[in-house]
Amino acid sequence: MMKTMRWRIDSQRPDQGLIAQAAALLKSGQLVAFPTETVYGLGADAYNPEAVKKVFEVKGRPPQSPLLVHVSNLEQVYGLTAEISPLARLLMDRFWPGPLAFILPASARVPAVVLGGKKSVGLRMPSHPVALALIEQAGPIAAPSANLSGRPSPVSAEHVMDDLDGRIAAILDAGSTGFGLESTILDISREKPELVRQGGLPLEELEAVLGFSLETATASRPRPAFKTGSLKIELCQDLKQLQELIPACEPNNTALVHYGQNPLEGMAYKIKAYTLDLKGQGGGLYAIMREAESQGLKRLIFAPLPENLTGLSRSLADRIKRAAGVG
Repeated sequence: MMKTMRWRIDSQRPDQGLIAQAAALLKSGQLVAFPTETVYGLGADAYNPEAVKKVFEVKGRPPQSPLLVHVSNLEQVYGLTAEISPLARLLMDRFWPGPLAFILPASARVPAVVLGGKKSVGLRMPSHPVALALIEQAGPIAAPSANLSGRPSPVSAEHVMDDLDGRIAAILDAGSTGFGLESTILDISREKPELVRQGGLPLEELEAVLGFSLETATASRPRPAFKTGSLKIELCQDLKQLQELIPACEPNNTALVHYGQNPLEGMAYKIKAYTLDLKGQGGGLYAIMREAESQGLKRLIFAPLPENLTGLSRSLADRIKRAAGVG
């Protein structure tokens, strides 16, 4: 097992010496985890097929699941895609750098292993200063989230270490991420854009620029179910279901997740409770899931979700439903 180096780095003024060391590792075919404004990414040189294969091996990721390629400038984009439509350029100018990835026709230069058997490539320009500095020195980086496949995405370097310590060369540790929620993915390789994944860019902002409502892609990218060891994640559909479920739970191994007002307050049931701010940034969701698991809890029960959610709240609700295997 290799020793994973953990380099602490300022999130706003990254040490260029550390960036150069991390870039050198990437150029030599090694894997480096780095922060973005969404979650931590597990990076490999996007033009090195052998390095990219390591990403799949380390994560246990299915080979048919494509990787997003992270860029720092438009010149890199032109080397990775066969075509940038006027709409694509409009959206890039409006939302990049930021938590939005585009699926575009891939150029012949992109290794097949990055594409997962498809003819299109996912591209994103992150806004995190550390990520941009690293990409600027290393070139385009193929990077999914820096966790074992199916595990909650990492919103801190500690989460990366929990999953990947001894499996990768280094981690650039810049503290907690901003959104703590993966990027939104928009497929613009087709005649009409389609939403592949809700994420850090609210759907409403995209649709306001596009001028029409987005449909969800019929063949979304493969997304494995969450793997949380012995922790069972449940989502109650209404308050009645919650009130019927809680009495049957063991207080010592169960926790409730609510959204600001505990629906069990004033009742006789005393179980651990987490508060998740649906209107805030998303890092709390994955942090709660990982903490509950580390505490040895067996059940994590989410209170009923409010109706008519918008913005990041809608994306968070999507992740909660996915974690619970519903919706």
